Amino acid sequence: MADSFSEALRRVGGMYGSAWRDGVMLAEAVEVTGTVEIGRIEVPLVGQTKQGYKPGRESREGTIRIQKVDSSWEREVWQFLTQSLEERRANRGSANATVREFTLKIALDDPDAYGYEAWQLNGCKIWRLPLGFSITDEIIDREFPLTWESETPLSTFVVNPNGSVTTYNNE
Repeated sequence: MADSFSEALRRVGGMYGSAWRDGVMLAEAVEVTGTVEIGRIEVPLVGQTKQGYKPGRESREGTIRIQKVDSSWEREVWQFLTQSLEERRANRGSANATVREFTLKIALDDPDAYGYEAWQLNGCKIWRLPLGFSITDEIIDREFPLTWESETPLSTFVVNPNGSVTTYNNE
């Protein structure tokens, strides 16, 4: 007789997610989303009534949402915004010349799911300075759009048709 278990237990739950910025856990991070999208180039097919497609440019965009603890996220964007053009020109080629880059590791470690998953987003930059408040907010959340240059699967898994699990580990 086969083992009996609830298939729902195997679904990965987001409440077991964590985010790490440059190796430091972000206890204030409550949501990280990201999408890599491959652009589609339309190719008219000569002598046919069909439209063809080929891969185009890639974009990497997402959002990190945090519970406000201090002003560190806001100050990071503000420090870039307050540089004059002369300061930016003088800082060409240095980390101070642009919006600060960082590495973001996102992980899902649901104890009931089939496995552990972690990805590293390289060359992350945030692009918004959110300010203000609402008197109805019990906890203030801030949402920061981000982009990144590349991603690396650190640990992933695949459930095979026979129910076994194959793990890929690059950590």
